[in-house]
Amino acid sequence: MGNRSQQQNITSPLKLISSSECIAWLTVYGIEAVPIVSLNALTAIVYLKERSLRKRSMYLMISLTIADVFIGVFLILHDWLLGSYCNFWTSDLTVPSQIVIIALFRLFPLASVTNLAAISLERTHATFRPFVHRVVKKKIFGAAVVTAWIIAGIISFISVFQIYLNSVLEHSHLFFMSYLSIYSLCLFVILIAYTSIAVRIMFGNQLDHHGARNRERKLTNTLFIATVTSILLTLPYVIIFLWFYALFPHSTSANSKWFQLGEFFIFLFSANSLVNPVLYTFRIPEFKRALFSLLRIGRQPRSAQVFPLNNLQRIN
Repeated sequence: MGNRSQQQNITSPLKLISSSECIAWLTVYGIEAVPIVSLNALTAIVYLKERSLRKRSMYLMISLTIADVFIGVFLILHDWLLGSYCNFWTSDLTVPSQIVIIALFRLFPLASVTNLAAISLERTHATFRPFVHRVVKKKIFGAAVVTAWIIAGIISFISVFQIYLNSVLEHSHLFFMSYLSIYSLCLFVILIAYTSIAVRIMFGNQLDHHGARNRERKLTNTLFIATVTSILLTLPYVIIFLWFYALFPHSTSANSKWFQLGEFFIFLFSANSLVNPVLYTFRIPEFKRALFSLLRIGRQPRSAQVFPLNNLQRIN
């Protein structure tokens, strides 16, 4: 997210977007960023406040929500950098600070997809080994969260060396290609995991439809819908940058249409961060009740009905 506009600030003075087009993108990103930040922040608050939702299987979902909050925050920052690129205002960022920002722009999208991959593996284990899954210790889920963030952090910050290499070696995109490779690997893991779950549900033993097993299945279905939507919104983002950096760098690097297309796919990718809060509200009853309770939308407890004393005497 924001890779291209920031790298244009660092490497090239060429403008690839008109002022009117820039205003349109600034408006679109602003409208998208506000609900992303607010809805995911509200989701995180609900998870952290409601004790019944802080289950082991929810740790990765909470981690995913936090990553989505930061995606919204950095979408706002991308909006600001795009406006600076269009000369609407100035940014006094030094090259090292811009590189750090680019690394963070790459960190949170990758953290989102690594958490999705971890969730898919967790759901696969819950589907194939339900009894073993119920006794897995909390620290295992905590370790999965930490591992997802460590992988995303290492790959993201290493990938920014591409910017330095571009000034020394022409068209050196090795590090960014490794970033996209990890991204693609996570998507492949997600695809294989949910395919195996679907096969298991269709052809496996369906005798147990009640209790904890049924709740696990509903949660799996919810996360499956969220993940499929995420893949559909994410794949164009990955494909466009694979195309941009690997296949045809000469034909796309100074092309206004490709710049616009890249911005559109960034918009689609960012919309992925709106999917989870909406699905949680409609598909997870515990989350819905906790959300309504937090917003005080749920039913207010009725006060005890008071009968006048004279009415009681009449009854007697």
